[in-house]
Amino acid sequence: MFSNYLKIALRGFAKHKLTFFINTLGLSLGLWAAILIGLWIKSELEKGKGLPEFDQVYRVMEHQPYGDQVFTIPSTPGILAETMKESLSEVEYAATYTWNEEHLFVHEENKIKLTGLYAGPDYLKIFQFPLLVGNRESALTDKSHIVLTESAAIKLFGKSDVLGEQVELISNEETELYLVEGIIADPGEKSESRFEYILPYQVMFDKPYNDWLKHWGNNGPSTILKLQEGTDPDQFSASIKNFIKDRMEGANAELFVFPQSDMYLHGSWKDGILQEGRIKTVKLFALIGFFILIIACINFMNLSTAKSQKRAKEVGVRKVSGADRQSLIYQFLSESLVITFLSGFLALLLVQATLPLFNQLTDKSLMIPFSELGFWLQFIGILLFTGLIAGSYPAFYLSATKVVSVFKNHLKGSKNVVLARKGLVLFQFILATGLIVSTVVIFQQINYALNQDLGYEKDQLIAVSLEGQLKEKYEIFKSRVESIPQVASMTRALHNMMGRSNNTGGLDWEGKDPDFNALFERFRVDYDFVETMGMELISGEDFSRERGSDSLSAVILNEKAFQIITQNNPENRMVNINGDQRQVIGVVKDFHFQSVHEAMEPAFIILEPQFAGNAFIRVKPGEMQQTLASIQQVAEELNPLFPFGYQFMDDNYARMYQDDVRLRDLAQYFSILTILISCLGLLGLSAHMAEQKTKEIGIRKVLGASTWSILTVINKEFISIVLLSILIGSGFAFWLMKDWLEGYAYRINFEWWFIPMAAAFILGIAVLTVGLQSLRAARSNPVNAIKSE
Repeated sequence: MFSNYLKIALRGFAKHKLTFFINTLGLSLGLWAAILIGLWIKSELEKGKGLPEFDQVYRVMEHQPYGDQVFTIPSTPGILAETMKESLSEVEYAATYTWNEEHLFVHEENKIKLTGLYAGPDYLKIFQFPLLVGNRESALTDKSHIVLTESAAIKLFGKSDVLGEQVELISNEETELYLVEGIIADPGEKSESRFEYILPYQVMFDKPYNDWLKHWGNNGPSTILKLQEGTDPDQFSASIKNFIKDRMEGANAELFVFPQSDMYLHGSWKDGILQEGRIKTVKLFALIGFFILIIACINFMNLSTAKSQKRAKEVGVRKVSGADRQSLIYQFLSESLVITFLSGFLALLLVQATLPLFNQLTDKSLMIPFSELGFWLQFIGILLFTGLIAGSYPAFYLSATKVVSVFKNHLKGSKNVVLARKGLVLFQFILATGLIVSTVVIFQQINYALNQDLGYEKDQLIAVSLEGQLKEKYEIFKSRVESIPQVASMTRALHNMMGRSNNTGGLDWEGKDPDFNALFERFRVDYDFVETMGMELISGEDFSRERGSDSLSAVILNEKAFQIITQNNPENRMVNINGDQRQVIGVVKDFHFQSVHEAMEPAFIILEPQFAGNAFIRVKPGEMQQTLASIQQVAEELNPLFPFGYQFMDDNYARMYQDDVRLRDLAQYFSILTILISCLGLLGLSAHMAEQKTKEIGIRKVLGASTWSILTVINKEFISIVLLSILIGSGFAFWLMKDWLEGYAYRINFEWWFIPMAAAFILGIAVLTVGLQSLRAARSNPVNAIKSE
């Protein structure tokens, strides 16, 4: 029976080649996009999951109210983990771990920079990464231990079985020796953590300059817990809410725990309220993938119903020959499924061919999991769903055709078919318009963010890490670098200008409301910071080498901070910072030190160069490579053990928006694909309409009708549908993008010209698609048209 259906289907495909080609190509493109998006979504949903017993692992978070804002942060006191483990019975394991740091490691002739972190002894018991060699229980229990990833071990030693081997870490202060006590498998795509080594947290904790880690009022590292099985996380959060307040008078931090497995997709808060976070983007692309597939299915349904008159005669003959409705439904659905499975095969080839480009675009390492049964079950399920959806309407409509109607050349309900076809075209172009308008908004917003006035000049600005001897020999380094003709100025700072790094609420001033508090970002800098960064000094003056007291008693504020301290006392120029009384000697224009997703925050600048670890070099335009080579030569002479490294600040700033840029690029490509698939459907429908009106066109031409008037006959129906879809789709896009733009503190307005711009693009493509087919019909020989029947 199936072989018979297949033979009939293949004959039909050969007879209607254009329809078959458009259906196959449209479904292939739709499935291609759906598979790519599906692989990306699967990767996002699996991020941070998959480790053993991870459902009991929670990150300790803090709510910190400042003024009318509530900051929610994952940073905690450096002594929190051990205290919680000792005092709370619900805690099975607790570990402190730090941010990633880059260090230079040496083994024999190999000198490699690796990125990693410091972590407490329980870290590997909580994050149960596959341990290739070593003992999970003891790997981080001694200050002489180090744990490496497999790839890091191979970089350093040329092999991975290096348990007990010794490695040197060269830092600014000294050379430290560590013994390899564990090798773990490289964290894969599912891991949220990216590191190459783990050092014992006690090493960092015992450094003399890290005494701040021992105080409850300071935050920095993160705290991770594994709770005892059966512990209610909500009740546990309520019990630890005042954990810090009970141990420090005047503290405002309120603790709670959040599932570590949800941090990647859902770990976003605003004013203490949980937001959607990255899951919002995942939902958006799931919607885009679904829409693209539906649009491809609509093309199939439209072209199939458009051919209904010709297929109706076939149905009539088969019914007279004894075929029942059920067998006819099976026939049409089998045709749909054959095309769908063929399209699915082509889509897999397209995915395999384009995955390298897609991985580069999304910064992932996605692969088609051919060996997984689950993938094939899902893939076949999608094909069955697509095939049944695409073939359902023509199958159930055509199979219901009455024999009498067929041979009278009259199909009852044909008006309903035309209306349904118009409705489907309208629906797919509503989706296409919504995607195009949304893409315009996303493109404008991301470009606005990338080109935002930051309050400092990021172009021609180079950042160099002061590692090794460069920190100790900074003044010599500065003097020699500034002697290079193309270097304008140089300074140093603790802050890297790439997000919150060092902040405090410990500011007081005359006239301050006792109930008011704010979180100020602290910039510890050297002389020439304001000049080198290209900041605008609105009032007052910069730090001066002629005033030796500036390092002890002077401060520069940004506009936001100045407004806060002068709100109740406009003449105030004194501020107390953590017990130090300082005079405000200058005010700089507000500058962004975090992304434009966040509102401008108050900041102050103090002269404390001894803490600085980042050098900033302002370079004059032109001859950049020669200038960099000169800076590198100086750095390597002063600091021969460390390879020279630098970063352009405009590149660093762009990296802050890499997720937004990926969203913009993906939206652009998938919107173009949506238009392409939609126009494939228009091409098929216009070809069908031109075929249906062949005799009418011939008669009109004989009677003297112009080519333009004939084009109007064919085009007006489609153009009116596209215009209506633009109107409805634009409203849908406005609603969708208004919500998306709320995620930016600094955002564009939804400009009126976004819609005409998108409309002109969509209408232009639609007119071109239909117009070419119509022009071909309009220029045909009327003699052939009239005698065709």
